[in-house]
Amino acid sequence: MRTQVTVMTASLIALNLVMSKVAATLSLPFYLDTIGTILAAAMLPWWAALSVGAATSILAGFVVHPAFFYYVGTQVTIALIAVLAIRVGAFRRPWTAVLAGVVIAVAAALVSAPVTVLVFGGVTLGGTTAINAVLMAAGQNVWNSVLGGSLIVEGIDKIAACLLATVVLRRLPSAMLARLSQK
Repeated sequence: MRTQVTVMTASLIALNLVMSKVAATLSLPFYLDTIGTILAAAMLPWWAALSVGAATSILAGFVVHPAFFYYVGTQVTIALIAVLAIRVGAFRRPWTAVLAGVVIAVAAALVSAPVTVLVFGGVTLGGTTAINAVLMAAGQNVWNSVLGGSLIVEGIDKIAACLLATVVLRRLPSAMLARLSQK
C-alpha cells in the first residue's frame, strides 16, 4: 500500500510539473499545475494530496519558474478544498465538478493575489501578467488588477482541471480508487 501511494504521489507531481512547464513555455494565460493535485485528492489519502500540492510548487520553482515556490500555500489550499469536494461527491458529475472548480478558483485567487502583489509587484508569468497589465491600463490599481486577473486565470484553469480530473476518475476502475484512497 505504501509503495502504491508513493508511486502515485510521484506520478501526480510529475503530471503537474509537465503540464505547468508546457503552459509556461507557451505563455498560456493559465497554469495547468493542479490536475495532479486534484486527482491526488480523489485517489490518495488527504495528506498525500497535500504533499502533491506542496511538492509541485517547490519543484516547479526549480524546473518551471522561480515564482512557483512562493505559491505553496495556494497549492495546499487547492488540495484541501479538492479533498472536501471529493468527500461531498463533487466529481461525480461534470456540472458539480465545474462548481468545485469555481470554488477552488476563488480560493486560489484569494490566496495567490497577495503573494503576486507583495512579492512580485503584480508581475509573474507571461499570460497572467498580460491580463493584469490590461486591467491596470484600464485604470485599476495593482490589487484590483491582480485579483481580477487571478479570478479570470484561476477560473479557466481550475474549472478545466476539475473537468479533466472528472474524466480521468470516470475512466479508472472503482477497485483501484478504493484501494488507493484507503485511509
